[in-house]
Order: sequence, then C-alpha cells, then structure tokens
Amino acid sequence: MPESKAISFIFVLLLALQSKSFSQISDSTYYHLEDTLERLLDQIDDDEMEFSSEEYAQYLMEMLANPINVNNASLDELLRVPGMKPVSAGNIVAHRKEKEFMNLDDLLSIDGIDISNLEKMRSFVSVENKQSQASYANPSYWTQDGRFEVISRYQQVLEQLNGYQSADDSSSSRYVGSPVRYYQRFNYRSNHLALNFTQLKAPGETLENPFTFDFNSGHLAITNIGMLKMLVLGDYGLYFGQGLVVRTGRSFGKGTEVSKFRENERGVRPYQSAGKTQAKKGAAFTYGDKIQTTLFYSTRKLSATVIGGDSIHFPGSTGLHRTQNELNRRNNTTLQTIGGRIRYRYDRGSIGLSGYQAEFSKYIVPGEAVHNLYDFKGVKAGAGGIDYMIIVNNFLFFGEAARSMNGGRGLISGLNYSIGPTILSLTFRNYGKDLQSVFGNGFSESSKLQNEEGVYLAFQHTSGKKVKVSSYFDQYNFKAPRIGMRQPSRGYDWLIKAEYRVLRDMQINLQIRNKKREGEFPVLNDTENEVHAIDYTQRGSIRVQLDYQLNPVLRSRTRVERLRGKSAGEPKEYGTLVYQDFRWKATSRLLVDTRLTVFDTKSFVSRVFQFENDMLYMMTNQALFDGGQRFYILLRYQAVSIWDIWVKYGVTVYEDRMTVGSGLDESMGNTRSNIGIQMRLKF
Repeated sequence: MPESKAISFIFVLLLALQSKSFSQISDSTYYHLEDTLERLLDQIDDDEMEFSSEEYAQYLMEMLANPINVNNASLDELLRVPGMKPVSAGNIVAHRKEKEFMNLDDLLSIDGIDISNLEKMRSFVSVENKQSQASYANPSYWTQDGRFEVISRYQQVLEQLNGYQSADDSSSSRYVGSPVRYYQRFNYRSNHLALNFTQLKAPGETLENPFTFDFNSGHLAITNIGMLKMLVLGDYGLYFGQGLVVRTGRSFGKGTEVSKFRENERGVRPYQSAGKTQAKKGAAFTYGDKIQTTLFYSTRKLSATVIGGDSIHFPGSTGLHRTQNELNRRNNTTLQTIGGRIRYRYDRGSIGLSGYQAEFSKYIVPGEAVHNLYDFKGVKAGAGGIDYMIIVNNFLFFGEAARSMNGGRGLISGLNYSIGPTILSLTFRNYGKDLQSVFGNGFSESSKLQNEEGVYLAFQHTSGKKVKVSSYFDQYNFKAPRIGMRQPSRGYDWLIKAEYRVLRDMQINLQIRNKKREGEFPVLNDTENEVHAIDYTQRGSIRVQLDYQLNPVLRSRTRVERLRGKSAGEPKEYGTLVYQDFRWKATSRLLVDTRLTVFDTKSFVSRVFQFENDMLYMMTNQALFDGGQRFYILLRYQAVSIWDIWVKYGVTVYEDRMTVGSGLDESMGNTRSNIGIQMRLKF
C-alpha cells in the first residue's frame, strides 16, 4: 500500500528531527485526566460510547502534553480547559490586555478562580510563550515540542462464541474472521504539524496481512501558521456551535460538570479515533483571526442495507463487516459533502454561520415504522444554521438555530451564570419533528436530533475544599412518535450528587438519580382487539461511594448502588451493585487496578452500570444484569521511559445461567471473560 509506506517514511523523518524526548506525564496528572473523563461518562447509561470517549481522551492527552498558554489562548481554547468557568475565561482575556501572567498562581487573582479550580486546571494550562521564531523552511519550526507515539492493542473474548463455529446452513450465518480485536496507531504531534495513521480490525472481521485492515484512517494537518489556523488532509472531525448543524462524535450533555454542559467550539480537528463512520474524509481548512472562514470537502464510502435496485436504508453507524452479508454491502454507498463556516470572534464572544450539502450515491428509503415517518429520504441532504456565544459580566449566553433542506427547524438556547462558588445553567431546546440534520449531534434525550422539546436546569455549588453539590432537572416532550411508540410522549430526568471530603485522604459521594418517561404496552379492549395503552418506564438509583487513600501507594474505592427499573405495563423490579476497588502503586513503574463486583438484578430492565479503569484512551461503562460477580485486574507497567505496557483481564460469572450472550455472540456456560494487551512507545 503506497500510502502506508509514504506515511512510515514521514514518521521516521520526523523522529530523526526530534530535538527532545516526549515529556513524561506524572501519575497524578494521569489520574486527574481519568477522573475528568469518568465524570463525563459515568452519567451515561449505555455501553456504546467507546469511540467518542476515545477521541475525547486523546484530545485531553494532547492538552496535557502541550498545555494551553493563558497569555495568548483564544476564548474557545480557555473554555475547553477542565475546571474553567466561563466568567473566568472572559476575565483572563480582559486581564492579560493590561498585564501578562507570570506564573500559574497569578490566576488566583482572576474572579471565579480559587485554589480548587486552579488545581483542576493546572495540568492543562501554562504561561509559557511557545511561539517559534524559526522560519517555515527550518525543520525545527515544524518539530518544536514534537511527540511521537505508537500504540498497538490486542483484545479478545476467551469463550467460544457461536459466530466463530462452523455453520451448517450457509457461510452468511457466521463470522468470517477471527474473534481478535486488533488496533494500532502511529501518531505525531508538534506545535504546527500533526500526522496520524490508525488501523482497526474488529472481532469477526478478516485480517490477512498488515495492509488488509477493515478500517484505515489517516491525516496530515498543519496548525497555527500565521492566519492559517488549520489545514487537514485526510480524516477530520467538525465541531461547530452547539452541534445542531454538524458535530463529529457523541455529545456529552447531562452530568455533574455543570460548567461544561454547553458544547465547546473546536472547529476543524484532525480525527484520531477508531470510530468507523464518524469522520469526514477529504480536506478542510480554517483561515483568519477575528473573522475566520472554514471550508470543507469530504467523500467517503459507507455500508447500507439494499432494499432493491439503487434504494437503500440509511447507512449504519457501526461500519462492521463480520459476516458474508455485511461484506456484501461493504462500501456500497458513496457520500459526498461540501460545506463551510464563517465566524466572527471577539474578546467575550462569537457568532457563526455554518452549512453543508451532502449527496448520497443511492436513494435513501426510511424504515416503515411510525417513528420513521419524518426521517430523511432521498439523495440530497443539507442544513444550515447560526450560533452565538456571549459573555456579559457573570453570564454566558449561547445558542444555535438550524434549518434542514426539507424545511425542518431546530433551536437550542441557554445561559450559564457564575457567582463565586455557584454555577447555574438553564437551557431550552426545540427540535422539530421534521428536522433532518443528518450530521447534527447536539444535546438531546433521544438518539435522533429531532422531535424533541425540553428545558434543562442545572446547579453546582462548592463550599470550600470539602463540599460540592451538583444537580440537574430535565423535562422533555416528543410531539410525534419516538422509537417504540405510536403516539406522542413525554418524560423527565433528574440527578443530585453530593461530594464531601471527610478527611484530606477520604471522600464520600452520594448520588440519587431518577429517569421516567411514557411508554406503551399492548392490552385488549372491550371488543377483544389489541390496543396500545400508555404507562411509564423508569430507571432510578441511589449510590454511595467512599474513596480512601489508605497510604501513599494504596487507594480504596467502595460503591454500593440500589436501582429500580420498570417497563411499561410491567411491575417495578430492583437491582443492586456492590464493588470494592483497589489501586496499588506497587513500584515506581508498576500500577495495579483491581475490582470485585457483586450484582443482582431481575432482568435487563434493572441493569446496573459501572465505569471501569482500562487501557490508555479506552473508557468502559460495563452493563451488568441478572445475578453474578465480575472481577478485573489492570496492570500498567513502564518498562523503560519510552515504553508502557497495559494488561487487562476481566471475567463475569453469572448465576443460574447456561449461556451468555445471544445470537452469534452467544457462548455456552455461565462465564464471559476477556483479555486485553496494549503497548505504547513514545518519544
């Protein structure tokens, strides 16, 4: 493959030009990153977040390796820093006009920043001037603060799954490849240059040699060259406004980090994740300073189910090609996209206009269910919108209005208010039932960015170093049938979390959450005909967690959670989770994470979730149901300063079960175990 050979040559050349080694990230900084991600992900009740969380983890690691300089960072960049309040970001911009910051402690003079906030931000910001004085023709200009990283990862379920056994009827009813999941990434980053090549073989997919990975992603990016802010060739993501027009990856909305509720503008970003269908593939650039212009073009192959002739269903989001049927439709559709954005920025805000037009090579036919009535159909799709962000005193106002090509409209508007240790957030959203923003990914309750109206209110208060209280309430309506419904419905969701630091090394957290929405179930009426009655579905939980740093090398974490679940037309059922977690720094080079979990639920309805420590850039939210125990152990070993190794083994043992999983992923017995090994070289 000529492309891979060319990329390999460039990587070797850049490595030879390196003037210094990759800066080592301290353990405490790494733990802080992990906690930041856990706060974002732990509120999400699903296990399909892998690729979006991977991308966000990589983004934070970039920020750790190359902290944002508060003396010249834009308002957007400051707002991305974990722990940064909107009012504080605006005050930093105003302060540095009069006087530059000499050290990080100078940030304590900014209204809204106390010692607690500063400690959260310290690893992600700097006061150094990293502007290079070298000319573009000097190789050192392009390699300044360069970091080269190679990651190789192997994962596998150890039980024999049905999909890998020989099939008697036809080859289409089994997986064509091995159960191994293999991932590798070559990545280079400097102040002005980014180069990446990622490959993934999912379980069930084939891999005959290093050039036949099912998924290959790469990019070459140039950043911050005068007025040229970003130029990407290859795979890239788009993060505009509040995500109503276009946003790559998942939107992290609800949660206890109130100051990070709104989507942060990131513009065009080189794409590093292994999500197969999320990125654009082509070219994009952003040029300008106060007035920035962005243009992008993408053409990529997608896989879709053929209905007949040139008609298909909307391409799936997994991009998996494991069975013969999936291989038959591999890359059978081409999607071309062209679009742009113009944005005016000033010291305390911005306003932007975005739009795109996309064309599929085949005609899209929606499903026949009632909830598919307003879904996109046709060949051409498009959307446009206007977004804004304004900081006025202690208020941050933000919003976006969008319109899709078919005339559907959507709106989100909100504010954040910060005063001392208190943050309030209020947001209103109204997405029309006919909104067809096929690349949109904004804040919403449902999986589609359409047919939803809601009001979200969030609150956070910190009292000194000991107490932090966070809460939110979200009420929403679906004016047309949503998935699983034949009529309009409504619901609400609320959460309260209190964190109390009992001692310097001991913290206890209490979290109460409840989610309730209308659902349907079949009943017989007086004439013995089946009708669908309205009831409600519910998931509520109460959680207590104790973190205790027993000594400098051993941390204990204990969690007890009780959950109540209910399906429409069914009685309530309950679930319980208890786990004991230890983190042991065995030596200066070896870190051990281990956990034993006991869970007991009646069914999937009362399932419980737990966020698990995992290999670098991986975030796992494990769903557990029925009854049993789960154990995992994760080892992180730094063999030498440039070589890290991760090994994870996990096993779930179920009670009163003879099989685990379903369909092709079913295995005999009552256990499901997996192993993962990851190696990283960094220079």
